[in-house]
Amino acid sequence: MADMLGIMVTKYENLDHIAGVVKAAKAAGHPVTLFMTDEGVRFTRDPKFQELLKVSGIEFSCCDHSCERVGIHEKTEGISYGSQYNNAGMLHDSARILVF
Repeated sequence: MADMLGIMVTKYENLDHIAGVVKAAKAAGHPVTLFMTDEGVRFTRDPKFQELLKVSGIEFSCCDHSCERVGIHEKTEGISYGSQYNNAGMLHDSARILVF
């Protein structure tokens, strides 16, 4: 989609900023996709982050290898667990990318 916003999360920080950007983009009518990798996968277990899963129309994906590396073995409903291929798809399909 030409106006999609991609968000790549590599660090386990800045949740308020991430949530604010996601909600603002959705309010402006933009599709949003968010990919977590490296330490950013820790958000999959964060109750405050999981509130974002309730916002409709956002695609969440996560690097399964990064989860294994940091010791996260439980899957969170609403998040697609995959590989850097998911990241590549987000980069290809997004008009703009933000990295946190």
